[in-house]
Amino acid sequence: MNGKVSARKIWETTLFFAQWEQHTVEMPGIIEHLYELRSNEEKNIASGVAPGAKPEYGIFESKFNLFTDQHPGIQKLKSFIGDRLCATVGHMNNVDPSKVRVSATESWFHITNDGGYHDGHHHHDCSWCGIYYVQAGDVKPPDANAVTARDGVNRFFSPLASGGAYCDLGNEYLKTGNFDITPEDGMLVLFPSYLLHSALPYSGEQDRIVIAFNTKSFRAE
Repeated sequence: MNGKVSARKIWETTLFFAQWEQHTVEMPGIIEHLYELRSNEEKNIASGVAPGAKPEYGIFESKFNLFTDQHPGIQKLKSFIGDRLCATVGHMNNVDPSKVRVSATESWFHITNDGGYHDGHHHHDCSWCGIYYVQAGDVKPPDANAVTARDGVNRFFSPLASGGAYCDLGNEYLKTGNFDITPEDGMLVLFPSYLLHSALPYSGEQDRIVIAFNTKSFRAE
């Protein structure tokens, strides 16, 4: 034997990232509008969805129809997200992005502070999901020596069913069971719906505001 092996990766989990060039121009108007929408709601979890996964205070979650709002800035952001989703689906399935159509089945926003969080969850009845950081808030730099979890990051968990598996050098590469994303203003993150994820408790001088959505995709006629 010459010790050589060939390798082929299968069932990889891929996340996609993009930055909206119009973020700085459009965000003041969008943020003002989101706060206005919040002021019209009586409950912090206006969606009524999975209230047990969120605290009673510290987080506001809107109804799940944000992209139907005709606010000009929101519609521009929706168009940007749709374009990047078509590119993502095309890349993953070797399809011309111009032949891909996407539909946002649900869309909403969170305003978080004072320790607000969202416990681990999947998104159902969709294929690709996303988070857009409208306002990252006070982002603390990574600290390898920190005793507590990083403040307010989005944490994604490995989809591999490795619980209880025997561990040695052969599968040591599987020990990293989670991946943290540090919020950045104007950053879009797209991820497959099967991926378990959470938002860790956030506290800061500035609110953290994110827009989230679920989508379905199909080939253009």
